Amino acid sequence: MGLNLKEMAAEILNEGFDPRKDAVGGDFEDLPDGLYDGILTDVKWQGPNDNGTEWLSFEFEILNEGYENRKYFGNVFFSNEKMMQLNLKRAMKTAAVLDVDLTIEDFEDTDQLIEALQAAIGNQCMIELKTNKKKTFQNWEALEEAPFE
Repeated sequence: MGLNLKEMAAEILNEGFDPRKDAVGGDFEDLPDGLYDGILTDVKWQGPNDNGTEWLSFEFEILNEGYENRKYFGNVFFSNEKMMQLNLKRAMKTAAVLDVDLTIEDFEDTDQLIEALQAAIGNQCMIELKTNKKKTFQNWEALEEAPFE
């Protein structure tokens, strides 16, 4: 079974890799755990992938010193009933943090949801990254900007 380069390339580009701007380093994706200032640059509905999973992808540009031009993709996966409820809450919470109040109508279909969320592009928030105990994945959460003292 040969490698399907076209499929792999499509996946890389789908994940938002920009060959003109982005670093190739293997550590490009993973920002260390911690708090970051991010600005929302895009929101997309992605999938379904090979497993039939669809997801909401919030694309943030990281503003912290030393991480200029780094992007973080905050994904909210809709793979099964159990996760669906949790991740709907996560989507609503992320929207609220970014100053978008989603209505029940916004969940009519994914196009409408994306359109509603795109109103938040350009808004800033804090992003907290925490790797789970098993070290299998990094959770993310959008938080309100800390008020400047």
